[in-house]
Amino acid sequence: MKKKRKEHFINDKRRVSYLSSVYTRMYRGKSVLIEGAYGAGKTRFLQLIQPKKLKPVWLESLDNKHEILASILQELNYEGVATHWHTSRNLKKICSLTGFFIVIDEANDLDRRVWPYFKRIIDAYIPMVFAGLPKVRTYLASEHPDILSRLKVLTIYPIIVEDFIAEYKNFSSEAIEQIYAATDGDMRKFEEICIECQDKAKELKYSLVDINLALTVLTDLPSNH
Repeated sequence: MKKKRKEHFINDKRRVSYLSSVYTRMYRGKSVLIEGAYGAGKTRFLQLIQPKKLKPVWLESLDNKHEILASILQELNYEGVATHWHTSRNLKKICSLTGFFIVIDEANDLDRRVWPYFKRIIDAYIPMVFAGLPKVRTYLASEHPDILSRLKVLTIYPIIVEDFIAEYKNFSSEAIEQIYAATDGDMRKFEEICIECQDKAKELKYSLVDINLALTVLTDLPSNH
């Protein structure tokens, strides 16, 4: 029964939709940024990405740009020397190859100097999948808007939201998303407001907490809530 109910979780639906979106992008040679707060399940989502006929190349985000470029080649069984003198040669070789995609978890730890190299790789229609905190998008919007414009941004919410929905089934997905966004991911506040929404729905004799009711409760909250 639990397995059957799980199909109705907002985040499971979201992940299924996101996975389909990622595959569509990858098969067209396009790239994606998966963003979410700590504990949102970004790494677990990355592990679900297993497209047909494309070899995954996982990179360590803490490496410098020379090591990253060399690692890509080494993962593809080509010689890659991690030195400044081979950087241009390594980049050209990578951009000439096909049949693989690049995965970088914890993209917020990347050396800022590596992003222009990633732009060349992205422009060579080699799919890249980044995962990181929301500050990755903020940084790219400020420093590399041209790169951000090449990425489809998908936001993942913490699994704990699913646990709440499993217990309280009378919330619309839009209401849950609105409450989550309003509480900035603070799960204590999130649950408190959801309970207030339930109380309001009971008072009004509503069977469902929809987005309008959620917005009403959020609007009535004191500023220091």
